[in-house]
Amino acid sequence: MYSPEEAAELKRRNYRSIREMIRLSYTVGFNLLDPSRCGQVLRIWTIVLSLSSLASLYGHWQMLARYIHDIPRIGETAGTALQFLTSIAKMWYFLFAHRQIYELLRKARCHELLQKCELFERMSDLPVIKGIRQQVESTMNRYWASTRRQILIYLYSCICVTTNYFINSFVINLYRYFTKPKGSYDLMLPLPSLYPAWEHKGLEFPYYHIQMYLETCSLYICGMCAVSFDGVFIVLCLHSVGLVRSLNQMVEHATSELVPPDRRVEYLRCCIYQYQRVANFAAEVNDCFRHITFTQFLLSLFNWGLALFQMSVGLGTNSSITMIRMTMYLVAAGYQIVVYCYNGQRFATASEEIANAFYQVRWYGESREFRHLIRMMLMRTNRGFRLDVSWFMQMSLPTLMAMVRTSGQYFLLLQNVNQK
Repeated sequence: MYSPEEAAELKRRNYRSIREMIRLSYTVGFNLLDPSRCGQVLRIWTIVLSLSSLASLYGHWQMLARYIHDIPRIGETAGTALQFLTSIAKMWYFLFAHRQIYELLRKARCHELLQKCELFERMSDLPVIKGIRQQVESTMNRYWASTRRQILIYLYSCICVTTNYFINSFVINLYRYFTKPKGSYDLMLPLPSLYPAWEHKGLEFPYYHIQMYLETCSLYICGMCAVSFDGVFIVLCLHSVGLVRSLNQMVEHATSELVPPDRRVEYLRCCIYQYQRVANFAAEVNDCFRHITFTQFLLSLFNWGLALFQMSVGLGTNSSITMIRMTMYLVAAGYQIVVYCYNGQRFATASEEIANAFYQVRWYGESREFRHLIRMMLMRTNRGFRLDVSWFMQMSLPTLMAMVRTSGQYFLLLQNVNQK
């Protein structure tokens, strides 16, 4: 479909669409462009980050033990601990599935499935192919533009949340250091945690710096690992939707007047071969993300209710800092699941249109072999593609609405417990 020069330009253009995600992945220990380059060094960095974050669990546990009767405080402590534990799980999954994720991303960046499509080689002499190619390129460009928008929104949301947590703790500690006597104030770390042995050391080296390092590692992977991992899902999912839409456009021209009747069977066979490639790619994407996202969906059920509860507490105490922080957190955490469910719904909806595309061609006036192929494809496409969350649910808008309702129930439960 593409000449070598066009393929190289396409690869560069798609890289520019996701360059922020690619660069961020380096900072959490993954090279999405070439796994063999600096692979050992990056793996070591992944292990260092994850072990440092795991070490900070001690501080979270101590925080929970001391303030066990303070519902707002233990809620935020438990929520942030679960958030970075989920990020650690994603990092380790990334570590072991790095090659698989790289191959899927490479196929998407190079439009490999479109380049292998026989339609643009065997039928290249037909005038209809030029129009189909323009339609396909326009469709793929539109979905890559949507990919970039979603990644940037997600990135900026996570940056706002992590920056708020870090700068707020850093500024408050400096203010207390210069305005209060040593040992008379409590340290405020980026994430709510407590280290009893160093509680009265203030900003002394190395006690304060070790605590800040551990909590900053946890905070960083909460945001940036999410952008890197979920960003890959956005790329692969929307690329799959673009492939399905492109396939439908190819099928629509199967009985076009610009395709000679004696070549329509061959044209349809090329569309069927492309359908099989798209189906295999969709199955690989689903297998890659279906189980690891289950923990994220479970966590979000709790964290959405927690964020709403924290916002109500901040509103009741006139704490603007808590309100702003929880609003940003809810936007980032909510957008994370919206990305999965909204794109999963687009994926399922597009796949359901494949059968309709085959049925809508004027097959009733074609040869017996053509009609047989159409019947076969109607049977094969009876069940569309889908993205699953483990074996329990589908990434779709109904799933998103069910999660919103359940999170609201958690919020009411926390509010009732706090009032009692």
